[in-house]
Amino acid sequence: MANHEATKKKIVDGLFELLKDNELASISVSNICQTASVSRMSYYRSFKSKDQIIDYKIDQIFTEFFNYLMTRPNHDISAFLEAYFAVCRKNTYYIGILIDADLNDRLYNKLHFYLTDLIEKGIFKLRTDIPVMWVNFAAGGLSQMVVQWVKDGLVQTNQEMVMVAHRFLR
Repeated sequence: MANHEATKKKIVDGLFELLKDNELASISVSNICQTASVSRMSYYRSFKSKDQIIDYKIDQIFTEFFNYLMTRPNHDISAFLEAYFAVCRKNTYYIGILIDADLNDRLYNKLHFYLTDLIEKGIFKLRTDIPVMWVNFAAGGLSQMVVQWVKDGLVQTNQEMVMVAHRFLR
């Protein structure tokens, strides 16, 4: 099992390395396999498509976010934002490549999915009767904040980002 996970990591890292200089559409499975030093068979045992690789990596980031959030004593907006910006900073390498490859819509879509999931599971409580509107607003705003933050080189501290976001998401 550990060997399969190591292969998946090599494939993910191979694709992200290629995304630095190439558009997603122009990257072939052969390019990924060569960059990752894996066989096509290993590739297809691990992933069905390039999109699945990207989703896998973003899901890893959000799993890390979720796990970090669960270590917090409270699951309020401040804890959510602290977890979000901490995990985004830690994963700047991958997030930056997605942004540069003009794939930041993937970040929005996953953030929207995970916010909805946290609310539906009752982990994250809102003070609104229309949570779908709040999720749309929060996912859009937070994903764009991270895009700009990464583009600017993470100049602001995590806490400064939390304070700015908190003003809008009360």
